Amino acid sequence: IVLGGKAAERKISTATQAKIFAAAERLGYQPNMAARRLRAEIEKTARPVRLVIYPYVNDHLKESEALTSGANCHAAIICNASYADLQFLEDTQLPIPVVLYNRVCNGYCSVNVDDLKMGALAARAFADQGCRTAAVLTSSPVFEGMENRMHGFRLEGEHHGLTILANRYCENSIRGGYEAVSHRLRHEWKQQLPDAVFCGSSAIAHGALRAFCEAGYIGEKLPRLIAVGNGPEEMDAFSIPSLSVVYLPMEDMARECIQLVLGQLDGRIATAESRLLPIEYVPRESCGPLTEDAAQ
Repeated sequence: IVLGGKAAERKISTATQAKIFAAAERLGYQPNMAARRLRAEIEKTARPVRLVIYPYVNDHLKESEALTSGANCHAAIICNASYADLQFLEDTQLPIPVVLYNRVCNGYCSVNVDDLKMGALAARAFADQGCRTAAVLTSSPVFEGMENRMHGFRLEGEHHGLTILANRYCENSIRGGYEAVSHRLRHEWKQQLPDAVFCGSSAIAHGALRAFCEAGYIGEKLPRLIAVGNGPEEMDAFSIPSLSVVYLPMEDMARECIQLVLGQLDGRIATAESRLLPIEYVPRESCGPLTEDAAQ
């Protein structure tokens, strides 16, 4: 309730709110944006559906009794599954219909985007802005799509003469991006900054922007920066500078997941169906637009 922004509505004291926010920061809590989008889309459906969110730890999906027993729900939408979780799903016949959000697994309905293209669009935007060298900041990949984004970035970048520096892994958070850039500014970037930085998430990018700003890299001194836009759109649009992103259409993906679930429950969908949604590059102040030919 407090982390969801409804503390005032429930008349929760500011002292209690402060304790909860402090505990969340200490534990490294990150809001599950996919779950929030799913809840919002379910609330729009005319059909009464009760959404229950069961958190789980990556690599431990098999321990979710609600999923394996089917006793507490009629269907499931699984978000953020890791390699181990996907292997569990492939090896297991679950008692309820399942849809995968932004993941692919044999035998299951899923909703995804073209991850190779996400990386390629970022590389093309950097090349169109005249960049010659680019760095990558991302968390360790937990599913194939993350690797595909970086692979697409590297392939497209090299095709346009962009020198791609070795991937650098960091925590998938604002703090992770901040600490990663701060460290590199004291070491390998001390003598020569890359012209561009591709971030694996909006959160990493916002931390990176803070670190660059503190070090005096603002305006034209700041490397071009693009992120995978998987955070709150307002945060990206109103940061300084505003953040250019390859937009992950999370609301649309959530809507398609709900439709696939309802289709399976109604019997309209009897075999595994995958849906691939379009993506777009959204230029803002941190990196300019694609050329007209590339945008098409």
